[in-house]
Amino acid sequence: MERMFHIHVVTDGQKRVEELVEVARRVAEAGADAIQLRYKAAPALELYRLAERILPVLEGTPTKLLINDRVDVALAVGAHGIHLAAKSLPVDRVKALVPGGMVVGRSVHSVEEAMDAARAGADYVTFGHVYVTRSKPGLPPRGPDDLRQVVEAVSIPVLAIGGITANNAGETARTGCAGVAVIGAVMNQSEPAAALAALDGALRASGAAPAHPLRWPAVH
Repeated sequence: MERMFHIHVVTDGQKRVEELVEVARRVAEAGADAIQLRYKAAPALELYRLAERILPVLEGTPTKLLINDRVDVALAVGAHGIHLAAKSLPVDRVKALVPGGMVVGRSVHSVEEAMDAARAGADYVTFGHVYVTRSKPGLPPRGPDDLRQVVEAVSIPVLAIGGITANNAGETARTGCAGVAVIGAVMNQSEPAAALAALDGALRASGAAPAHPLRWPAVH
């Protein structure tokens, strides 16, 4: 069955290469929609070689590979997409550089940023952090109401990020978001495939539907 809500698994930069490749294999076999490779401190060559290791384990699965920030690495390795952070290159410039089949996403933290990203041609945005998360210590969460406002303000898919778990995924889905992006809820679990399945089950059980579903171009 095609998944209504997308689930993107974001790497945390803490695992050894072999561990990360194994987690990628497990969540790909479990049907994750995307793995976003995010290693902020890694040199381009290291990130490229890691992406080269991950792409083969995604073959034959629905899982796509997104590269965080590094447009050069995404192009060099032939990734399915690029995810831009607040300090990355502008969305419109990246869209002009990459092939038409490469998805371009953007992290946003406000309605205004989401609208700017949509106008610039982003294929989707992630908004957060929605709930309390260890990756943003001391910063108050935005909450599902703010997420709903972003969803209603743009006509492109919005993914929720930050503190998403199977316990709050249903509430998250009812904002109209297109899905969730998670780190610890999958990456740090002893059974990542089971954790992914639990998230998927909670999203399906919400009774909600995305306001703007995220769909991959047919090229990939």
